[in-house]
Amino acid sequence: MFKDIDSLTERFDAALFVMVHNLGPQLITRAQLGLTPGQVFMLHMIRQENQCSVSKLAEKMEVNPSAITVMLDRLESHGHAVRTRDKDDRRVVVIHLTEAGEEALNHVLNVRKQIMQHCLAQLKTDELDAFVQTLEKFADISAGMEIKTIMGSVKGMGG
Repeated sequence: MFKDIDSLTERFDAALFVMVHNLGPQLITRAQLGLTPGQVFMLHMIRQENQCSVSKLAEKMEVNPSAITVMLDRLESHGHAVRTRDKDDRRVVVIHLTEAGEEALNHVLNVRKQIMQHCLAQLKTDELDAFVQTLEKFADISAGMEIKTIMGSVKGMGG
């Protein structure tokens, strides 16, 4: 393990906080794109599923179905999504993106891409490649971690 893991962890955490703040949900708010970060996340989830039930969307967003209903009301009123009944089970409400919803999401994602490209272009080619490779590795590690196991072993990790 690294000799000064505490210092590196603090530096990484501070940098990650700034990156998430500037390139995450705050970016959507600051760019004034006409959608809230929650609405963008919801549109993205619906697109990923192609069609999505209210209960599945609530589960993915980790909120109550009633909160999804309120957010969907707003998306529907702006013409970004529609709710229909499932053909096989009429009790299930299915959500689809409209063409306007696809366009709005694509616009947000394109703006975000432009801003990320601007930031990445500030790095030298070798820095950029190393940064992206390391970030991808870190993403893989974090995706596969068992939090309870790690929490039990962290106590003895001090630098």
